[in-house]
Formats: sequence, C-alpha cells, structure tokens
Amino acid sequence: MLTKKTKALMKVVYNKAIKKDGVCLVSYLELLKDIPYSMEFSQEDLEPSMKSLANEGYFEMIETEKHGDKYYCVTLQQAGYDFSRQIAAEQRQIKMKIILTVSGVIASFILSRILAAIFA
Repeated sequence: MLTKKTKALMKVVYNKAIKKDGVCLVSYLELLKDIPYSMEFSQEDLEPSMKSLANEGYFEMIETEKHGDKYYCVTLQQAGYDFSRQIAAEQRQIKMKIILTVSGVIASFILSRILAAIFA
C-alpha cells in the first residue's frame, strides 16, 4: 500500500514514463516541481521514496549525474503499468462508499416517516 507521498510521486513518474513507452529520464528538480504544492514533499523525501517504489517493483531506477544535476532513468515494471488501474479501483471504492452512505440516509429517513405515520 502506498502512502500519500509515494502515491503523488508515482503519479508524476507514471505520467512522464507512459508518454515515452514506459521509459523516461527525469531530473530530481523536475520531480519536485511536478509534485502538487498541497503535498508536503521535501527534498530529503524524494530519494527514499524513489527507492521504496523501485523496491516494491513499480519501476527500475538508475541514478545518474549530468552537469552536477541528479537524474533518474526510470523503466516501468508491471506494477508500474498497473498503477493507473489501482487508482481507478480506489476511486470506485470511494464512490461506492458515498453511494451506500447516501442510500442509508435516505432509507432511514423514509423508514422514520413511515413509522411516524403509523404511530401518530
């Protein structure tokens, strides 16, 4: 299960890699720039999060340096390609929970009106 930070990072990596058939060369600064500002993601969190995602089988990662900047060469693995499916499944689950909650509220309202009419 991914944390909020690793999920935000994986979204950025996935969107960059999927545009180029699952392989991309991305800089350290590009990754930090593309993570939403609402997510509290520091520079110290980036490398451990990238290594964690690589260890979990989402992608293969090779670290390189070019002109003093750190770059990551990322190749998506099967779990990386399945990431969009995981996000869609989570959204479906959330929608289902909302629908069940609203249905329960409506059913209890109707039941209370029926009982009030019977015992009034």
